Amino acid sequence: MNQQHDVGEAMLRAAQCVRNADVLLVAAGAGMGVDAGLPDYYGGIHLAHPRLAEIGLSVYDLSNHTLFERNPMLAWGHWITRQREYSNTLPHVGYHILHAWSKSNKRNVRVVTTNLDRHFLRTGFTVDNVFEMHGSMHDAQCMNRCGAHPWALDIKAMPSVDLNTMLLLGPPPLCMQCDGPARVCTQLAVDGHWDTTQVEVACRRHETFFRELSTERVVAVLEIGCGTVMAKLRKEAARIVADHRTRGGRATHIRINLHQPHIDEHEDNISLPLGALEALCTMNQLITD
Repeated sequence: MNQQHDVGEAMLRAAQCVRNADVLLVAAGAGMGVDAGLPDYYGGIHLAHPRLAEIGLSVYDLSNHTLFERNPMLAWGHWITRQREYSNTLPHVGYHILHAWSKSNKRNVRVVTTNLDRHFLRTGFTVDNVFEMHGSMHDAQCMNRCGAHPWALDIKAMPSVDLNTMLLLGPPPLCMQCDGPARVCTQLAVDGHWDTTQVEVACRRHETFFRELSTERVVAVLEIGCGTVMAKLRKEAARIVADHRTRGGRATHIRINLHQPHIDEHEDNISLPLGALEALCTMNQLITD
């Protein structure tokens, strides 16, 4: 049996599992956004933003609380550039396919993601059904810990950025309450000061849903573009599947990953060595035919 036939058989199984699922959890990593044209910063800053690499900065230098303390103009220049880049990129068709599946009366579609692009929310998913594990770079938090609740940034009102130096060409955002320094309210690569207030609410909602889910409900976990450099999504997808199986429920784990598709052997584990967009379009055609 050749590899192409193997993938075709696996796709048929995956489509059938999604069609039969009462609950579909989409675990979306960087590979989901790459097909929309977004850069994968952990794949290499030289690919995501060559100018930053020329300056001599790594993703760990830029996604770092200390940078907001020592050089807020550069820190904000980087993050505002990313915010605008993500805002100017449209979600690809795969997001719309998943949202269309969520409209089925039979199927409850929920999302857990480490992505910061908010493409699921922009496609029509509600906040109640999306758990953004790393928070939001579209919100800010006080660095003085004055007690201010994280607030939404007005990206359009932010100053311009010098794309040669990546420095902000205007005053950086300040705390809405104490006028102290502010930073993005997302988990940075090097961090110990992230305000997790909002994420904790979403996390409890996510965990409570699956903890209280009846074992009579059939679960399918669609893990898309989750790599091993940042493996927390892979672990979360596997945890949800294992917990439901342990309680006596039926759960299928479908891994869609073009470069790292391997998944532990189990009769209800399926590996699809494809990109996110190709896999979702093919699966949707099989489900809707």
